Amino acid sequence: MTLQNSFLRIVFLSLLFALGSVANAQYKIDLQVNGLRDSSIIFGYYFGEGRYVQDTAKLDAKGHATFKRDSSLAKGLYLFLLPSGESLDLLIGDQQKFTFSVDMADLRNTQKVEGASLSQAFLDFQTFMGRMQQKGEKVRKEDSIVRALPADDPTAEKRREEIRDKYKELDVEVKNYHKTLLEKHGNDVLGEFVRATIPIALPDFQPAPTVKNVDSARWMWSYTYNSEHYLDNINLASSSLLRTPLVLPKVNHFLDKMILQIPDTLNKYCDKILERAYLNTETFRFWTSYLLNKYQSSEIIGMDAVFVHIAEKYYLAGRTPWVDEEFLTKLKDRVAHIKPNLLWAVAPNFKVETLNAQSFELAKDKADATVLVFWEPSCSHCKVAIPKIDSIARKYDPKRLHVIGFMTTGDGPEWQKYVFEHKLEWWINVWDPYRKTGFHDNYDIYSTPVIYVLDKNHKIVIKRIGVESLAAILDDLLKK
Repeated sequence: MTLQNSFLRIVFLSLLFALGSVANAQYKIDLQVNGLRDSSIIFGYYFGEGRYVQDTAKLDAKGHATFKRDSSLAKGLYLFLLPSGESLDLLIGDQQKFTFSVDMADLRNTQKVEGASLSQAFLDFQTFMGRMQQKGEKVRKEDSIVRALPADDPTAEKRREEIRDKYKELDVEVKNYHKTLLEKHGNDVLGEFVRATIPIALPDFQPAPTVKNVDSARWMWSYTYNSEHYLDNINLASSSLLRTPLVLPKVNHFLDKMILQIPDTLNKYCDKILERAYLNTETFRFWTSYLLNKYQSSEIIGMDAVFVHIAEKYYLAGRTPWVDEEFLTKLKDRVAHIKPNLLWAVAPNFKVETLNAQSFELAKDKADATVLVFWEPSCSHCKVAIPKIDSIARKYDPKRLHVIGFMTTGDGPEWQKYVFEHKLEWWINVWDPYRKTGFHDNYDIYSTPVIYVLDKNHKIVIKRIGVESLAAILDDLLKK
């Protein structure tokens, strides 16, 4: 992890302790584990994609332990971790003084809560969904058998229809259960949890008769509908849902898989997420911090544009009052280093001196494509990369492709020696020994080598790539 990235992570991780604080009250959970005694039990909670320790206690000789504190638990999904490594999930709402019992002989079917109706309803929901999964697996096995039947089997169509009917029956049973449960728990944490597990239903779509490419039309319609509605069933302003393993994976799946990985598109949907989270200070704080961290550390080229968007629209615009001035100063500096060299921006101009003591200005150089590499002769990684870049670049017409080797340090003799020894005189070899151009800031150079590829208008096509990707990029750019 670079120093530029690490300071942002610290702010996000601190949320684990800041989010969900509640007024003084009390929780008391009596745990009874039949068939287990004199054993330590961990009481934990879910947060985001992780699990964290809330408390510990030891079962006595009768399998009993008590967890209690003079403060309330934040509503959400909790767990009891047994010595065997198995865990028992329990959703906790406002009722926080109850008994939870289970038998080791049958962990899944003997869980019971007394004194907290919502927590018991959650266990009932788990039991029901487990039963539906078993039925579904049985139907899937039957389906695979039917699919293997010969095409001329006279019973095949009838059996396929029977399978479809069974799937429909299961679907109706699940939907009816959801409907009944939500009628009772629609406004509490259980209702939010159950609703978040329900996938959105795609309405029927019939392309117009004039549409020639029906498959393409269906894909576009499906993509557009999912883009707008995929997260409809998740209350992004619920701090309770953050304490479940449901929300963060689904939001990440939406951002990473369901929409095009284009900065402008991602900016739009990150804004939609933050608009919905803004209704709750805690969730807005979490999602702004999480999304900022997600895109500042993304390994996908170009996602730093999303990082800049979130930083400028929310943090630097004064919409995150919980962040101190020191952090904002560092963030502002980081944005200043990234923004000039975002993809498809015109590369920052520089006027420097060449190895032959001639003047060179990027804006006046003309080529169909330009490889701009920042390097230094003493860098071990550069010693590997520079010969490879040279070997790749020599395959192209030197009138169409220019290679600018920008030496970042001030050791002129060593630089000159390396260029001559490796026959790089055909490159445009430049340097700025006194750093008057600000290239370190404009191109975000904090290590070497760093490769940029520019088009004929000096727009940044791609940046910070490995040498192994260079040939394919140049092929595509120069062919166009």
